[in-house]
Amino acid sequence: MAHRGSIPASVQDWFFSAVSLGHDQAIRLVLEMDGRVDHPRLVRALGLLFEVEPIARSRLVEGFFRAVWEPREDLEPSAACLLASSSDPVRDVHDCMVAPIDPRREPVVQVRVFRSTRDTVCVKVCHVAMDGGGLKQFVQKLTTLYRGIGTDGVQPALLPVVVERRQSVALRSFSAWQRLRAFLTQPFHEKRWRFPFLAGTPSEITFSERTSLITVPQLREAARARGVTITDALFTAFVRAIFGETETPAHVPLPFTVAMDLRRFVSDPGILSMCNLSSLSWIELVHEPSASIETTLAAVHEKLGAALADAPGIGLAMVMEIVSPLGYRLFVAGNRLRIRMAQREGREFPSLSNIGPIDNRLFDFGNTRITRARFYGPVIYPPTFYIVSGSFENSLYYTMSYPRNLVPGNLAEAILDRTVAELDSLRLEPRP
Repeated sequence: MAHRGSIPASVQDWFFSAVSLGHDQAIRLVLEMDGRVDHPRLVRALGLLFEVEPIARSRLVEGFFRAVWEPREDLEPSAACLLASSSDPVRDVHDCMVAPIDPRREPVVQVRVFRSTRDTVCVKVCHVAMDGGGLKQFVQKLTTLYRGIGTDGVQPALLPVVVERRQSVALRSFSAWQRLRAFLTQPFHEKRWRFPFLAGTPSEITFSERTSLITVPQLREAARARGVTITDALFTAFVRAIFGETETPAHVPLPFTVAMDLRRFVSDPGILSMCNLSSLSWIELVHEPSASIETTLAAVHEKLGAALADAPGIGLAMVMEIVSPLGYRLFVAGNRLRIRMAQREGREFPSLSNIGPIDNRLFDFGNTRITRARFYGPVIYPPTFYIVSGSFENSLYYTMSYPRNLVPGNLAEAILDRTVAELDSLRLEPRP
C-alpha cells in the first residue's frame, strides 16, 4: 500500500537546502546504452517506484520549525521521465544537466532518455532529497521494476514501502558514549587552502571528466602490492594534484575532506528510503614538495586508515543532530551565515567524493546494456572545491562540475589531468 502522508525532512536535507544558496544542488548520472530502452516500460517502472519510494514524488514544504516532503498527486511519471529525439546527444545531455532542480516546485527525480541510434539516459536528482548513494539506490530499484514488468506488461511484485530517512538510524550502531566521544573529538581544522574563484553568478557550466589508463584490476593489483587500498590510491592522486597545481603552504598540515557514507553503519539497509546519509571526515596531510608518490601514499594510508577505523563521519552527524532542535529556519539561517563568512574568507577544505562502482549487474536494463556511465556532482561554487571519483566496469574516472565564468578553467582541467596522471603512475611494471 502506498504511503500517502508527508515525510519529515531529515537534518541532512536541511543542510543541503541551506548550502544551496540559490546555486545548483543536482547530482547527475549519465548512462550510454548499446541500444534502446523501452521508454513506456521505463515510465511505468517509475510510476511503480513512486508507490514504494514516495520521496521521489514529493515536494519540499518549509515551515519555521521543520520541513516536510509533501506528496505530489499532480505529478505523473510521464512528466518526470521524458523521451526526446536527439541529433546531438552530447549537447542535449549537457543542456539537461545544466538545468537546476527546485525541490519546492519541480520533480526531485528527473529521467531523460535522449534517442539517436542508441539511447543515452540522464538521471538527475536534487541533493536536498538524496545523495549519490540515494541516486544509486533509485536507479537500482528502477531497473529492478523495469525488468520485472517484462514484455508482457505484467506488474511485478512491489518492494516494501520505505520512508526512513533520518541519519539517527546510522547512529544507533554506537553507544551514547561513542556518540559523545565522536562529537567531542570532531576536528575543527584551520582552513589553509584557497582556490582562486571569482565573484559573481555562476554561468557557462562545464562538466569535465577524465578516464585513467590504469584499470580497476591493475589498480587493485598495484594497491595490494603496496599494502594499501584502492580508496587510498584514488585519494592520493587527488592530494598530489592539489599540492602540485595550486598554491599550498609547504611543511604544514593541510586538511582535506573525504565523503563518508553512513549507510555502512545501518544494520538493515532495506529499511532506508532514498535519502541523504553522506557525511565528511577530515584528513590532515603535510605538503612536502619533494615527496614521492610512494611517500604520499603511505601517509594517506595511515591517516585514512585511522579515520575509517574511528567512526568516520559520525562526529559531523552528531554536530547536526545536536543543533537540529533550533528548528529548520534557524538551522538554515545559521548555515547560510557560516557559508557567507567562508565565501568572504575564500578558504576551504579540498574534498574528494568517491561514488564507488557501477556495472551492468547493479543497473540491469535487461537486453539493453550500459556501455559507459559517469556520475557528476553539484556544480562547485565559492569556496567549495571537490571532485568525484568512481568506476564503471573496469574503468576508473574523475569528474568535476564547475562554472567557467567563476572558476579558472585551465586550473580546473589541470587538476583533473594531474589527478589521473598521478593515479596512472601507480601502475606496476609488466612482469617479464
